[in-house]
Amino acid sequence: MNRISTWMLRNTLKRKVFSFILVLLLCFLSGFIYTFYVTFRVNEQINEMFSTSISLKAMNEEMREFESHLETYLASKNSDSFVQYLDTYNLLNARSKAIIAGESPYASNLQLKNIGHLLEAYLDTSEKAIEYKRGRNTEGYLDAYGDLLNIGGYIEHKVSRLEALDFEVNLENYQQLTAQFAEIQTNLVIIAILLIALSVIFVFTFSVGVATPIVDLSEQAQAIASGDYHVKRVKGTHFKEAELLRDTFYDMASHIQEYIDELKDKVETENKLRLSETEKLKIQNSLNQAELMALQSQINPHFLFNTLNAGMQLAIIEDAERTGRFLEVLSALFRYNIQSLQNKVKLSQEFENAQKYYELMKVRFGDQFTFRFQCSPEVAGTEMPPLILQPIIENALIHGFRNKTESGLIDIRAYLSGEHVCVEVLDNGEGITETDLERLNRGDFTKVSDRVGHTTGLGLGNVYERLRHFFGVDEIMVFESVVSSHTKVTIRLPRKESESC
Repeated sequence: MNRISTWMLRNTLKRKVFSFILVLLLCFLSGFIYTFYVTFRVNEQINEMFSTSISLKAMNEEMREFESHLETYLASKNSDSFVQYLDTYNLLNARSKAIIAGESPYASNLQLKNIGHLLEAYLDTSEKAIEYKRGRNTEGYLDAYGDLLNIGGYIEHKVSRLEALDFEVNLENYQQLTAQFAEIQTNLVIIAILLIALSVIFVFTFSVGVATPIVDLSEQAQAIASGDYHVKRVKGTHFKEAELLRDTFYDMASHIQEYIDELKDKVETENKLRLSETEKLKIQNSLNQAELMALQSQINPHFLFNTLNAGMQLAIIEDAERTGRFLEVLSALFRYNIQSLQNKVKLSQEFENAQKYYELMKVRFGDQFTFRFQCSPEVAGTEMPPLILQPIIENALIHGFRNKTESGLIDIRAYLSGEHVCVEVLDNGEGITETDLERLNRGDFTKVSDRVGHTTGLGLGNVYERLRHFFGVDEIMVFESVVSSHTKVTIRLPRKESESC
C-alpha cells in the first residue's frame, strides 16, 4: 500500500497519463451506465406501449384469414381450405388463451380478457358450423356462420375501443418519454463538456511539461551535431522521465568523444584484418588452381567412355556377344555415373542403373550374390538426385559381405507409404553394431569411407547430404540392422508425381 501511495505522489509522466486516462474512463463508464440504464427502461416502456396494439392487429388479420378459409370450406368442402382453416384455428386458439392468461399494467387488462373470451366463443361457433356442414344441415351451418360473423364484428368493435383507450395511455407515456429523452440529452452534453475540458487541461499541461525539456535537449543536440561536445548542463524541475533523459543525454555527450576515438582504433584494426584476409584468399586461390591442374592431369572420363564404345564395337565385329553385352552395360553405367550430381532423375532410372550394376557384378562374382528389384508403378516417376541407389548397394557389398562366404541376397524395392515414397535396400550380410547404427541414424557418417571400393566415389554421407538438400528434410534415411543377420536402409522421400516403371 505504501509503495502505491509513493508512486502516486511521484511527478512522473506515467502517473500523469495514467491519472488522466483513469479519470476519462470513469467519466465514460458513468455516462455509459447511466445511458444504458435509461435507454433500457425506455425500451421496456415502448414495448409495453405497443405490445397490445401489435397483438390486436395480428389477431384481426388472423380472423380475416380464418373467416375466408371457413367460408371457402363451407361453400366447396375443399380439403386445402380445411387444412388452412385448422392452421388459423390453432393460431387464434393459442392467442385467446394467451390473452385470457396474460397480465397488463394498464387499465385495459379486463377488456383484453373479455376479447379473449369472445374469441373462444368465436372459435366454438366455427366448429358448430363445420359440424352442421358435415351433417348436411344447411340451415344450421348458415345460422352458425352468421353468428360467427356477428361475434367477429363485436370483437372488432371491442378492439377499436381498446385501441382508442391504449392511444390515450400511450400518449401520456410518450410525453413522459420525451421528457426523459430531453434529460438524457442534457446529461450527455454535460458529460461531453466535462470530458472536453479535462482533455484540454491535460493536453495543455502535458504538452508544456513534455515540450520544455525536449526543446532544451534539441538545442544542445544541434550543438553536438556541429561538433561541439561541451554542452552546458541546464538545471530545472520536470517530470522524472525528462530529468532522467536530460542526465542521460549529458552523460552520452561527455562520452561521445571517447567512443569516436575507440571507433577510430577499431577501424584501423579491421583494416589490418582485411589485409590479412586478402592475403589468405590469394593463397587459397593459388591452392584451388593447383588442385584444378591436378584434376585436369587425370584421365579424361569422356576419353574412357569413347574407348569403351570402341571396344564394344570391336566385340560385335569379332562375334563376342557376352563381351559386347558386358561393355555395353559398363558403358551405360559409366555414362550414368559421369553426369552432373545437380541433375534430376526419376526413381525408375535409378532402378535401371542399379540393374546394370547387378549385371556387371554377376560377371565378376557369378552366383555369389542375388539382387531382387521391385518398383511400384505409382512411385516410378518420383524425381530425385542421381546416384543414390548404387552407392548404398556398393556399401552393402563392401561392408556387409566382407567376411561372409555364403551367398548373399540384396533386395531393392520402392513403394508408396502414405505421403512418402519409401525405397528400401535390404541385405543379409554381417549387420551393423548398435553403436554404429545409432551414429548412422544421427546422420554421422564421419567413420564411413566415401571413396574406398566405390565406383562412383560417393559414400553414404554424400548420399544423405544430397537427399537432405534436394527434399529439404533432415530425417530422410533410416538404418535398421541385426548383427550376423541383416541390414536395411530405408529412404523416405516426400511424395511427388508418379509415373510407371
